[in-house]
Amino acid sequence: MKDMNESETIFDIIKKRRSVRHFNRAKLPDEHMQQILEAGRWAPSGANAQPWRFVVVTQRETLAALAECCYYKMFKSRHVGEAGAVVVICADPGAGSQTYQIDAAIAGTNMTLMATALGIGSCWIGAFEEQTIRNILRVPEKLKIIALIAFGYEVGKASVPPRLPLSSIVHNEIYDTAGEPGIITKKKYSGALSVFGKLMRVLFNKR
Repeated sequence: MKDMNESETIFDIIKKRRSVRHFNRAKLPDEHMQQILEAGRWAPSGANAQPWRFVVVTQRETLAALAECCYYKMFKSRHVGEAGAVVVICADPGAGSQTYQIDAAIAGTNMTLMATALGIGSCWIGAFEEQTIRNILRVPEKLKIIALIAFGYEVGKASVPPRLPLSSIVHNEIYDTAGEPGIITKKKYSGALSVFGKLMRVLFNKR
């Protein structure tokens, strides 16, 4: 049995992780980036295929170019250009794992948790112009770009996101519809912004 203090530390890191969207542009220490990438490398994968490939971007000009083709809700992800580094997570469909996209996402999660443990903020970016990024970074056509993760030192403090209680999401033995999740209220837009947001969702759902 693992030491309780170790378990508590891991859980604390999981709860501490936030999606950070304000960075101070400071360069990240090479040894910390190496640890973050190592955490991704040690992720589990189907048939141990290890289908992930990571492109690490630190040059300001390239980060700015990536920011122009990444989106948060209906706006461009300016924080991508402010990050100390961005890791573009790619995956090889031919690596031997039918779950290559899930495998790559697990690797990304490992990296965000390692970053949190090192005092570095992170933010997943899942809405992006894949072909544009492919061209900027010269990613081979055989690879699928899964996500981008921005890493950096946080400016301010990200708020604690609401979480549904376990009673609303856990079902024992069979799925009980009486335990359907509650609703987390989010800001809604109306008029032109609402229409634009819907169009953006349609666009990126077709990736």
